[in-house]
Amino acid sequence: MVVLFSAMTMAVQAQNVKFGVKGGLDLQNMKFDNSVFNTDNKLGWFVGPTLQISLPIGGLGVDIAGLYNQKKYEVNGESIKQQSILVPVNARLNLGIGSTAGLYVAAGPQFSFNIGDDKFEWKKADVENTFQLKKSAFSVNLGAGIYFSDHLEIGFAYNIALGSTADATWGKATDAAFHKDDTKPKSWHISAAYYF
Repeated sequence: MVVLFSAMTMAVQAQNVKFGVKGGLDLQNMKFDNSVFNTDNKLGWFVGPTLQISLPIGGLGVDIAGLYNQKKYEVNGESIKQQSILVPVNARLNLGIGSTAGLYVAAGPQFSFNIGDDKFEWKKADVENTFQLKKSAFSVNLGAGIYFSDHLEIGFAYNIALGSTADATWGKATDAAFHKDDTKPKSWHISAAYYF
């Protein structure tokens, strides 16, 4: 037990912690369970602080970020703006190419918290529409990228939603019956990070 505790203490002391800023583009394709809405790829953006912890075990590490994310959708001809805070927590493996550059692969969960409007309503002809964003969402990131020296990193990640992000309801104003559908978006994140 003493040897294990000592080894863990040395690993914590030897780890390298870097703080930086990350920003990038969010290309999202929103799919509905039923093909009622036609949605094309939508471009958003994100920015915020990031923290990278390198462990002294064969290039393993963790990166955590708190990102402000903004994107717009068009649903039935209406423009909807979503604002959220993204918190990705990725395990990563750095594969060095010499001492100043390398590749990395990363994967982990991402938590999303809605901080903007969460309900959008409109009427088109005799159809009432409601688009209700969830308060929070859970997804998984799979990514890779390249890093230069200790400061600059460029990467991409594919984000897979594990639950619905929004509910859409529509129906004739005079009908008691409504049709409900939920969205399961997938997106590509292209990012650049600078570590101080």
